[in-house]
Amino acid sequence: MVLQLHKRLMAVAGVVMTGYLIFHMLSNLSFFSEAAFTGFYDFYNAGPIRWFVLILMIVAIVIHVKAAIKIRKVNAQARTIDYAKHDKFKIPAPLVTISILFLLSFIVIHITQSLLFDTSVLYSDVTTLFQSPLMVLFYLAGLFVLTMHLSHSLANVLQTLGKTSVIYHSLVWLGVLALTGGFALIPLYIYFVMP
Repeated sequence: MVLQLHKRLMAVAGVVMTGYLIFHMLSNLSFFSEAAFTGFYDFYNAGPIRWFVLILMIVAIVIHVKAAIKIRKVNAQARTIDYAKHDKFKIPAPLVTISILFLLSFIVIHITQSLLFDTSVLYSDVTTLFQSPLMVLFYLAGLFVLTMHLSHSLANVLQTLGKTSVIYHSLVWLGVLALTGGFALIPLYIYFVMP
């Protein structure tokens, strides 16, 4: 019963964060028009919207992480012996833990950077940030881990809903790749195309 509650909380927080990621990616794509990007973010940063969204995302992240930790502890106690045979490739648990910690660090760093930007020259600050090869690599690594996390999470949701066909899983992969690919366009464009 408690485990089901944590799974539901984790799923709801995940849906909220995924909805925000779609919004964030689409708004970031306005970067290809400096006027549109500046206009949108001037509006977004001027009022309480930015702070409401930030607080909502922090609450969702905390709920998601706490629920994930609780579920992992319960699962570890329930299964003291690992499965003898795996049907699919199994990623070692320590590597999964490291990737999740990296993703959490990436999110915290990304939020911190966005708070440190001068909102009056946001376009210029974003451009300067992604002229650094280290920042581009860090951002792309974060997107890679996010891609793995989202595809795994959404596959679990589909399985819970009884949707196990290849078509559904292919649609999940396409959706996740479109989302993270949309995010990747900006740093790649800045680093490789902009003067």
